[in-house]
Amino acid sequence: MRKAFTLIELLVVIAIIAILAAILFPVFAQAKQAAKKTQGLAQAKQVGTAQHIYLADYDDVLYLYRTTEPNPDYTKCVAAGGSGYPAACTTLWGANARTRTFWNQILRPYVKNDAIFRSPGNPKSWVNYDPSGAGQEPAFRSYGGQNSLASNTVIFESDGGNSMSHTSIENVANTLVLVDASYYNALPRFNGNLRLFTGRTSWTTACTSTDRPQYWKNLGNSYLFNWNGSATVYPTDAEAEKAIEQRYSGALVVIHADSHAKASNYKTVMWDLRDKPTDSMWDPWKAGVQACP
Repeated sequence: MRKAFTLIELLVVIAIIAILAAILFPVFAQAKQAAKKTQGLAQAKQVGTAQHIYLADYDDVLYLYRTTEPNPDYTKCVAAGGSGYPAACTTLWGANARTRTFWNQILRPYVKNDAIFRSPGNPKSWVNYDPSGAGQEPAFRSYGGQNSLASNTVIFESDGGNSMSHTSIENVANTLVLVDASYYNALPRFNGNLRLFTGRTSWTTACTSTDRPQYWKNLGNSYLFNWNGSATVYPTDAEAEKAIEQRYSGALVVIHADSHAKASNYKTVMWDLRDKPTDSMWDPWKAGVQACP
């Protein structure tokens, strides 16, 4: 007659299963992150291609990262009487988001699929409108048009600014135009200014700005402007770094001015201007920086 398993034998089997699970689960998690990164790269390449098609239509002049044109998605919601949307149009789009068109909406005719603006590495990704509004000041809900990619604030200006010519970029293969982020524009981590593109005679205002020196905290899954219900709560440096690293297990997808996309270590992206002041991917002129006083 067949004997039943003894308690010791069962405990040994359970222990072996637990050990195997402990070994394999991290491997599965890494494989899942690798798959997400591959998908993110594919989407980024499509965005880079869309940008180049846009340039062909606009005499090689880049777009602004934000204009004062009415938000096309808010306008669409109003025209539909809110039908098909999870909340009222005036709830989904805050007062400051309704009167702006953002860079992803400018590129939309060349993309055809808004979903490519949603990073698979951002668990809170949204495009066109933020369905939850979590962490956003109500007046700025859905501000930015999406929360998965940021434009390089050194290159792209906002409404009232000048559009930069793509041909004026010194090294298109080594110039970052878009990067994984949780806000629609970002800067590197560096205590200094970069030259503005107009005549190369003036400098950005990062040193004298309240927020600009912290725009690196928009990279990856970090978000600078967290709203707690009554005020903006900025993440600490340590909190921001931890969140940035979470996008693709320490990698960020970068889209370069020649439209190619690649995944780079988040620290390389974050500190590139500090480490390569005269050859930084953030600097379209490779002209160096001006340290803050």
